[in-house]
Amino acid sequence: MQYRKLGDTGVDVSLLSYGTGGPSKFGQATGVDDAGRARLVSRALELGVNLFDTAEAYGESEAMLGRAVQGHARDSFLIATKWSYRLEDGIVTNPDVIVKSLEQSLDRMQTDYVDIFQIHGMLPHQYDELAEGYIEVMQKLQQQGKTRFLGVTQMLTMDTKNEAMTTAMDRHPDVWDSVMFKYGIMNQWPTKRSFPLAKSSKTGILNMAPVRLTLTRPEKLNERMTEWGDNDGENALDWLSGGDSSELIRKGYQFAAQPPEVTTVISGTSSIAHLESNVAALDGTLTDEEFAKLKSAYGDSASPD
Repeated sequence: MQYRKLGDTGVDVSLLSYGTGGPSKFGQATGVDDAGRARLVSRALELGVNLFDTAEAYGESEAMLGRAVQGHARDSFLIATKWSYRLEDGIVTNPDVIVKSLEQSLDRMQTDYVDIFQIHGMLPHQYDELAEGYIEVMQKLQQQGKTRFLGVTQMLTMDTKNEAMTTAMDRHPDVWDSVMFKYGIMNQWPTKRSFPLAKSSKTGILNMAPVRLTLTRPEKLNERMTEWGDNDGENALDWLSGGDSSELIRKGYQFAAQPPEVTTVISGTSSIAHLESNVAALDGTLTDEEFAKLKSAYGDSASPD
């Protein structure tokens, strides 16, 4: 396993990390029990994975993760969780809510602290109001030792051009230790501003869902490529994968991890075999020719796929 620094924190993060969201939600949607989750976590740690990402919005994932890591030394892994600020009719305006949220998360995960506490799904037009209301209280939580680092995450379906993350890094480069967003073959928009800002502000990048949704679904991929005018009856990415869907996923992970600005690529799965294949994918890299061709063809893509 390769490791990269989380911005300028000095902390080493595995190039592949484990997400408890996604379609399986840590096995909640696929029938995995607590014993199975414990085996997943143990195998991930054996493979060198040291960051587990979760959220209060992921069903019972926080409590499940807390049970799954029992028996493993707390300093042998990192936990990142998220707080959701949006309501059906607006946003949370009481800063006490964020304190209660983190305390609830700590209780669920049976730990005294998290390594990264993140605002979940930040939207660009709400950033200034949230920053004014919540940065101070989040920094107090940090001073109290309840979280080591602070972060914000992208709402991909509503902010495909990653404007909230660039706003966060531009407005408060000294506050946010990490940003989480998607960078992959189907959405390369972060190269325009997010990567340069992350580099200049020394902010870690947690790359979420780099292959999810479309690269894993051939019919959806063909549909999208047809919309883009890049499909002549065969999958436009067959040149990369040889028509093998599993090879395309492997290449997708390699593309997602290629830029040095990316700290870690998050993979969510309820299968040990799937986890092992994703870890193995990052043992290799794309050729310079493959990487350049993908950037040339889709460098302006800002798709939620």
